[in-house]
Amino acid sequence: MNADLAAIEASILELKMLLSEIKTLMSEIKTSISNLKITVIVTGISVVLATVFGVAVFNATVLSNKFASFESGKNTSAAQAEFRRQTAEIDVQIMKTQVRLDAIRAKDSDKHESLSPLH
Repeated sequence: MNADLAAIEASILELKMLLSEIKTLMSEIKTSISNLKITVIVTGISVVLATVFGVAVFNATVLSNKFASFESGKNTSAAQAEFRRQTAEIDVQIMKTQVRLDAIRAKDSDKHESLSPLH
């Protein structure tokens, strides 16, 4: 009977040691899972921030391109207005030159008619 009791005690002792190892392993697994949770949360936050910053950068780029297009159009409009002004000035100069030429031709015509013996 003592031998049976000793065998039972040995089995109980083995079970206690096995439970102790299982407890240690469970503690390690719990710590590992906790670290995994932190990793997943940090990764999730990083993805959200990267997405928000990516959208913000894309928005800034689009806005910058729109602004550049607007400025380009404004500069083109100013250049067109300057071109129209210069064209109008050239037209005025051409008209003045044409009037002068007509006056010179008229004077030459009068001189030639007064010198002509038929008159």
